[in-house]
Amino acid sequence: MRKRRPVPAIVTWAVAFFVTAGFVFESSALGETVESRNYGSRNSGPTAVAGESWLNHLHRTFDDTSMGKTGRLGPPSAMPGAEFARWQMGMTPEPANETVTLHGSDFYRMNCRGCHGEAGVGAPPEINSVINPVRATSAAAVMERMKMAGMDISRADAAKLARQSKGMLLERLHHGGQDMPASPHLREAELNSLIAYLRQLAGVRGAEGEQVAVREPRVRVGEHIVKSTCHVCHSAAGPNPNPEQLYEGAIPPLNTLALRTSRPEFIRKVTRGAPVIMGVPPDLYRGRMPVFYYLSEDEAADVYLYLARYPPYQWAILDPASAAFPQDQSTAGPEQQVTGASFVANARLAEVRPKTTDADARITALPVLLALVAILFLGLGLGFTVWELKRLSATNWGRNRGAGRMGEDAGAEDEGGEHANERADRELVA
Repeated sequence: MRKRRPVPAIVTWAVAFFVTAGFVFESSALGETVESRNYGSRNSGPTAVAGESWLNHLHRTFDDTSMGKTGRLGPPSAMPGAEFARWQMGMTPEPANETVTLHGSDFYRMNCRGCHGEAGVGAPPEINSVINPVRATSAAAVMERMKMAGMDISRADAAKLARQSKGMLLERLHHGGQDMPASPHLREAELNSLIAYLRQLAGVRGAEGEQVAVREPRVRVGEHIVKSTCHVCHSAAGPNPNPEQLYEGAIPPLNTLALRTSRPEFIRKVTRGAPVIMGVPPDLYRGRMPVFYYLSEDEAADVYLYLARYPPYQWAILDPASAAFPQDQSTAGPEQQVTGASFVANARLAEVRPKTTDADARITALPVLLALVAILFLGLGLGFTVWELKRLSATNWGRNRGAGRMGEDAGAEDEGGEHANERADRELVA
């Protein structure tokens, strides 16, 4: 006869199975390889920029801050007509599917240089330098600095302080600070490449050998520039200001970009500067927008491409990086199709909420799985309780029956002894 597996063993195996299944499920939903975080997965695509500008978030005006002003001023209002005509010539098509190799210096230019400058020294006291916080991530630099201060520290303690400093640096990059915007759009490989360059910029020994290159599509380049440089001053969506409002200091939103300028004009304005029409009566002025001379023409074109393919949200959030945007708008239906320089902002399209991706579905299903596991545990516990009660009842019934049989046997023996005594008395009398 086959031996039945005891219930506690079954419960143990069930618990182990569901814990393992839950771990695998959570890993598949949240974990990504370095490649997938750098466009190796269909769920790692760009997300549209959203919400108010960082200056509006801080309740500051453009003239009251140094943020985003490391570029030079644009040209004066008098622009020869030949300059624009020459600029229109030789423009290449949009690099829709082309990929580029980015290094840490590129990530710094696109994400940090607008505020911290080329050398990373910032604009004190408003914008801090990145040099000392980055040097603090090196154990050798920590030991050297402590030695200069007349204090000895062990290598183990210096390494511990360096790890803590790196954690604080990552925290600041992910979640920002009081005056620094967050950069949740940065992925793991991009952060590794950026930090390696920051260490080289700060003069950390051996940082040259830590540099990391990352392959990414051009639309991702545009996403970096928009979210970390443009979005400091420009809100994602809103009404397009008139010339009088521009003269008074209003900053146009990103969703009306194509209503104001074409792709060649935009590239020229970003990389070389261009006058803007404002004031009453409207006239050409130099404008307030800095010229980002350290961005290439291709990178400026990537900004236009990104804003055309992923129209800005009108939600009141700073960055929708945690919610994947719908598929590339160039693959949408005819009524939602957008193309490079002829893109026109569509308010209805900008308000479309993102579709549920596979990762979102898995994360949503996680509470359901946990509830099923809880129900299973309750069912197993109830079954085990019923089984144990039945076993104890059967044991008690067997004991009571055995005690009854012993009592009957004892009574029979007593009765037999009385009959034997009576027979013996009768024999003696006879």
